[in-house]
Amino acid sequence: MAHITLALVILIAAIVYVIESGSVDRYLTEKARQQIGRAISPVYHAELEASTLRLGEGLKLELTVNGVSIRSAAHERVADVQEIALAINPLRLLIGQLSINSVSVKGVRFDPSALPEAGPFRLTDHRVDGFPVLVEQIFDQTDLIRGVLETAETQEIAISDLRFPLPSATPDQSVDINLRQVEIQLMAGGVLRVDGQVALDGTVSGVTAEAVARDGRTETLQAEVTNLLVTPFLLRKNKEGEPDIGVEATTDVAVQLKRADGDKKSDALVGLHVKSGRFVADRIARPFSNAQLNLSFDNNKKSFELSDSSINFDGSYFPFSGGIIDLDHIKPDAAGAFGVDFLVSGGQFKSREPGLPPLLFDAQVSGAYRADEKALDLDRIMVTSPQGNMDGAFTAVFGDASPALTFNASIDAMDTEAVKQMWPFWIARKPREWVTANIGGGRISNGTIMVDIPAGRIEGEGIPLNLGSDELKIDFDIDKSRLTIKPTFPDVIGASAHVLIDGERLNVAIRSGYFDLGNQGTVAISDGTFEIADTSLHPPVGRVDALLSGQARAIVQLAADPPINALDKTDFTPADFTGTGSARVRAELPITIDDGTSEPDDGQLPRSWSVDADLTDVAVAKPIDGHTVSNIDGKLSIVPGKLALKGKAAVDGVAIDIDWSLPLDSEAGSASLNIGGTLSEAQREAMYPGLSTILKGPVSIEASSKGNDGQVVSLDLTKSTMVLPWIGWQKPAGQSAKLRFTLKAGDGGVNQLSDLQLSGSGLAAAGTITLDKEGLSSLDLSHVSLTADDDFNVSIKRVEGNLVVNVSGKRFSAEPMLSTIKKDGHLPTDGGSGDAKRKNGAAGSSATDNVSVSIALDRIMGLGGRYIDQSKGSLSVVNGDVDTAALGALTATGKSVSLQVAPTGDGRHVVKLNTDGAGSLLRFLGVYPKMSGGQLALNMIEAGGNWSGNVEIEDFRIIDDDQLKTFLSAPSGRNGQSLNARFNNRINSSNQHFQRASIDLVYAQGVLQINNGVLRGEQVGATFKGVARDAAGNIDMTGTFMPAYGLNRIFAEIPIIGPILGNGNDKGLFGITFKLTGKSEKPQLVINPLSAIAPGVFRKIFEFQ
Repeated sequence: MAHITLALVILIAAIVYVIESGSVDRYLTEKARQQIGRAISPVYHAELEASTLRLGEGLKLELTVNGVSIRSAAHERVADVQEIALAINPLRLLIGQLSINSVSVKGVRFDPSALPEAGPFRLTDHRVDGFPVLVEQIFDQTDLIRGVLETAETQEIAISDLRFPLPSATPDQSVDINLRQVEIQLMAGGVLRVDGQVALDGTVSGVTAEAVARDGRTETLQAEVTNLLVTPFLLRKNKEGEPDIGVEATTDVAVQLKRADGDKKSDALVGLHVKSGRFVADRIARPFSNAQLNLSFDNNKKSFELSDSSINFDGSYFPFSGGIIDLDHIKPDAAGAFGVDFLVSGGQFKSREPGLPPLLFDAQVSGAYRADEKALDLDRIMVTSPQGNMDGAFTAVFGDASPALTFNASIDAMDTEAVKQMWPFWIARKPREWVTANIGGGRISNGTIMVDIPAGRIEGEGIPLNLGSDELKIDFDIDKSRLTIKPTFPDVIGASAHVLIDGERLNVAIRSGYFDLGNQGTVAISDGTFEIADTSLHPPVGRVDALLSGQARAIVQLAADPPINALDKTDFTPADFTGTGSARVRAELPITIDDGTSEPDDGQLPRSWSVDADLTDVAVAKPIDGHTVSNIDGKLSIVPGKLALKGKAAVDGVAIDIDWSLPLDSEAGSASLNIGGTLSEAQREAMYPGLSTILKGPVSIEASSKGNDGQVVSLDLTKSTMVLPWIGWQKPAGQSAKLRFTLKAGDGGVNQLSDLQLSGSGLAAAGTITLDKEGLSSLDLSHVSLTADDDFNVSIKRVEGNLVVNVSGKRFSAEPMLSTIKKDGHLPTDGGSGDAKRKNGAAGSSATDNVSVSIALDRIMGLGGRYIDQSKGSLSVVNGDVDTAALGALTATGKSVSLQVAPTGDGRHVVKLNTDGAGSLLRFLGVYPKMSGGQLALNMIEAGGNWSGNVEIEDFRIIDDDQLKTFLSAPSGRNGQSLNARFNNRINSSNQHFQRASIDLVYAQGVLQINNGVLRGEQVGATFKGVARDAAGNIDMTGTFMPAYGLNRIFAEIPIIGPILGNGNDKGLFGITFKLTGKSEKPQLVINPLSAIAPGVFRKIFEFQ
C-alpha cells in the first residue's frame, strides 16, 4: 500500500512538473486554437499567440490563452482578445468529465468594419401584437445560457475591458462601449445574475439583472441600468462639436418581464427615469427634469400602454398617458400601420410673464404611423384650456432625404399668454422668440399656423433652414395687448394689431394703441407697421412705420428717449414743447431676438430713422436763435443728425413763415432759422427793435440763421418808407428796394447789422449798422446811392446820447430833400407821417435828437440839374433844432456860398447866408430859376421856432421870366393896350437888369409871410407883400408892377407931390396892381387893368385886398 501511495505521489509530482514546466504548452496552444475555431462561425478562424496550463489554488487547472485574434476568410482582423482564462476541475477531468468552474475574458477589441453588415431595421417587419413572441425569445435565450453554464458546471463568467464601437446620432462618429467589468453568476436556486459596469463615452453605468427559473425554466427577468448615457444615441452634433438637435440626458432603466405559462400571458413593464436633461432643437437647448416613462404591454388590447408618465419641460409640467397599437385592429384595411394616441391631463405651461400663474390645459394627440410609407400622420392635435382652444394636425414623411413636414393649426380665441406658453420653441424659432418677448397680455384671435417643409428642404449641418413664405405662415390678431417694439422704447399699451409671420418675415400691422410717457402724457399710435424683413439676419433689422398723435412734449419725449437720444446734443428738453401734433415715424432698428444668437441690444442709434410730424399750435419754451417761437402750425422732420421745422409760427409774437434746422450731431452742420413773410411796422419792431429809426410801414422779410454768426436778413422795402432824416432823404412806399444784412444779436439788446447791402431802383449802399435799445447806435455806409447821381459815404455814431454824422464823398443829390422842402416847407423828420410832432426848423431831426453833422462833398446836386461844389462844413442840432452851422461851397458859376447859424445867447439863433452867385444858388435850391448873378445876403433871427428877418439881393438879372412877360403883354387901360405897347415896346421882357431886391420875411406856425417886398430895375420894378406859403402850401400875395421904373419913381421922390401922386416910396406914378393865388408851386396871376390908367394916389383904390 505504501508502494502504491509512493507511486501516486511520484506520478502526481511528475504531472505537476510537466504542467509547471510548460512542456505541454505548445500542444495545448494548438488544441485551444482548434477548439476556439470550432466554437466560432466557420467563416472566421482563430490565431493564438500562446497558451499556458498551470495549477492554481485548490489544485485547479488554469488554462490561459493569450493573444487571440479572430480573422475573416479574407484574413481581416475582426476581433482581438488579450486573454481568455479557464479554471478546470482536475479531479473531474481525471474521471473523464470536463468541469469549467469559471471563465475570465479580458481585453476584447472589435473591428466592426470587418463584420458583415446587418440588414436595416424595418418597422414593417414588426408588429405590436408580436411583442409577446419577443418576450418568449428573450426567456428562451436565457434558458439556453443557463443550460450551457449548468452543463459545464460553470459558476461564473467574468468579462472585463471589452470594447466595441456603435454608431452615434452624429454622422461619421461612433460611441465607445466599454464593458469594464461584467460578472455572470449561476447561483443556487436556479438564479442567473448579472452584475457589472458599462462605460459609454466614459460615463459609467451600473448593470444588474436577475433571471429566476423553476425546474430549469426561466419564469421572471428583472434588469436595472443606472446612469445610462443616452446622449450619443439621441443627440446630433455639428462639425464644431456643439449640440444641434436631440436629447442630452442619462437615464435609469428598469425592466420587468414575466413569462407566459399556460393560460397566463406574459407581462412586460419598462420604466425610464431621467432626473435632468436638455432637449436641443436647432442648437437651442431647453431643460427638462423628472421625466418618468412607464411602458407596459396590454395583452387584451395588444398594445403598448403609457401610464402615469410625466415630464417637467422648461418649467412646464406634462403628465401624459397613451398607447400604440397595430392600426388594423381598429381599421382592418390599415395593415402595416400603427395607431398612436396620447393624452395630457392637468398639464401646466409655465407663464413667460413674471408673476403670472401657469396655464392649465389638457391635450390630445392621435394619429397613425404608416410604416410602408414612412409617414407619421397626427390628424388630431387638440389643446383645451380655460384661456382658449387650439386644433391642429401634423404630418411627417420620412425618406432618403430630410423628412417632409406639414403642420396646420387654428386658434379662434385665446389669451396671449396661453399661446406663448404653448408655442413650441422649434417652430418658427426666431419669430416665436420675438413674439414671446415683445407681445404680452390681451387676447389672440383668428390665429392660423401653416408649416409646409418639403422633403430634402433641410439640407444638413451648417446650412441654415430659412423658410420661405410658402413654407411657413402664421398670422393672428391681438387686442388690448402690450407690444414692445424695442426694449429701450416705451411699450405700446392696449395694442390692437394683426401679426403675420411669413417665412422669415415678421409683420405687425398696428391698428391702434398708445405710448405712456408718464408725466409727459400719452401718444396714440395708429396706421402703423412693424416689420422684420428677415429674422435670420444677425442682428435682424426691424422697420417701423407708424402714425403718432398727441401732445407735442410726449411725441418729442419718444425721440429724446434711448436709443434715439435726439435731444442729447441740444439745450432742449421735452418739457420745452407744448401743443399737439401728429407724426409719421419711420425707423430701422437693430432688434434683439432672445434666442442666444442675436447680438445684445447695446442702445445704439437706429440704422436709419425719420419723424415727419404735423404740428398744431406748438410752442417752444426756450428761444430759438434768440427768438421766442410759438403757435407753430407746420411740419416737423427729424432724421439722424438733423431736426427741421417748416410752417407758420409766431416768432417774437409775429405770425410768419418759419424754416428751422437744428443739427443733432457734429457732422450735420450748424443750426439755421429761416423766416419769411410780410411784417407790419409793429411786428417788425417786435422782431428787430431799432429799425423804426430808418424804416416805416410793412416789409417783406426773409431771414436765415447762421448759428453763432447771426442771421442773414433780406428785406423787401417796396411797400415801406425808408427814412434818413439826418440828410433829409426818404424812399417813398412803392419804390423798389431791398435791404440785405447779417444781424447778430449781442449782449444788452445790441444788434449789429453787418454786410449790409441796399439795392433797388437807383439805390445802393454797403456797410454796417448797430442798433441798441435806444435805437441807432452807429452807422457806416459807403458808396451810398439814393439817386442815380449819388456816390457818397455816411457814418453815424451815437456818443453820450448825441448823434455824430459824417457825410463825405464824390456826389450827393439833395434834390429829394429840396423837393420835399419846396413842397412841404420843411425836412422830413419821421418818415413822412404828418401826424408826428415836429418843431419848425428841426432840419430833419426828431425833437429829442442832438445831432452833429460834418459835410465834405465834392458836389451836391440840387433841383433842375444844378449843383454846388466843394461843400464843406458842419452843423449841430440840439433837441431837434439847428443850433450852429458853418457851411461853405462854390456855386456852379464858381461863386462862394457861406451859411452861418449861431445862437445869440438869449435863446435865439442868427442865420446868415451870403453868396455872390445868387442866381445859381436859387436855381440849385429850386427857389427861382430865372435869376442870373447877384449878391445875396440873408439875415434871419429864430426865436421859439419862429423866424424873422430880411433878404437883400443886388445887381442881378431876370431872364425869360414868364410872369414878367405876362405883366408887359397883358391888356390894360381903356384902350386895351399892353404896358409895353404904351412905352413903344421899349421894355425888354426877356432880359431885365435889377439893382436891388429886398424882402422882409416872417416864418411862424408853418406860414411864410412877406412884407415890404421891393424889386428895383432899370426898366421895371415892383412892390409886393402877403403870404408866400401857408401851412397848406398856398400863396396869397398882392403887389404893384411898374414899367419904366426909373422915370416912374422920379415922381414918387418929388417932395409932397411924389408921396401923394406916387402912392408912397418905391411906388411910381404909373403901374398895374396884381395878385398871386393858388398853390405856391404854380400860382395864378390876376392883373387889374383899370389900375394902369390911374396915378399912384388913385391906384390904391384898385389894389387887391
